[in-house]
Amino acid sequence: MARDINYFFGIGNLTKDPELRYTPQGTPVCRFRMAMNRRYQGKSGPVEEVTYITVAAWSKLAELCARYLHKGSRVAVVGALRSSSWEDRNGGKRTSYEIRAENIQFLSAPRGVASSDQDIIDFSQDIDVERFGTFSDEESGEPLGDLEDIPLEGNEETADDIPPF
Repeated sequence: MARDINYFFGIGNLTKDPELRYTPQGTPVCRFRMAMNRRYQGKSGPVEEVTYITVAAWSKLAELCARYLHKGSRVAVVGALRSSSWEDRNGGKRTSYEIRAENIQFLSAPRGVASSDQDIIDFSQDIDVERFGTFSDEESGEPLGDLEDIPLEGNEETADDIPPF
C-alpha cells in the first residue's frame, strides 16, 4: 500500500487571533492565517516575499490553538494540503486551499504562559507524524529505513539548479 505524499511543513506567524467554531456534530475547528517569510538575495539587493496560508486544526488540537495562540504567535505546522471548490453567486467556479494541521508546535510563548528561551510546546493529535520520515515494504509494511538512508545521485550542481535571479 502506497503512502500519502501530501505533506506540508511551514513556520510562520499568525496574522490575527485564531477563530474557533464547531461543526453541527459539535467537533471543534480552529482556523488561523499564517504568514511565512522567504528572504533571498536578488540582483538589486535583498528581497523578502511573504506567503499567507490558512491552517485548520480539528478536535483537541483546535481547542488548544484557540486557547493559547494569538496574533503574532510563531508556530511550526505539519499537515496536508486540502482544497475546496464551489460556485460563487455569479456562477463562477471558486477554489480555496488550506492546511489541515496534524501537528502544531508553539515556537513563541503561548497566551498566558511566561516567556523563556526554551518555550517550545508540541501539541500533536493522535497521528503518527513519524511516518513521514520512514519508508516501508509495500507487501509486509515493515520499515526499510529512514529517508536519510536513500543515496542521492547526481549531487553536482547544474544550470537547472541555479535560480534565474
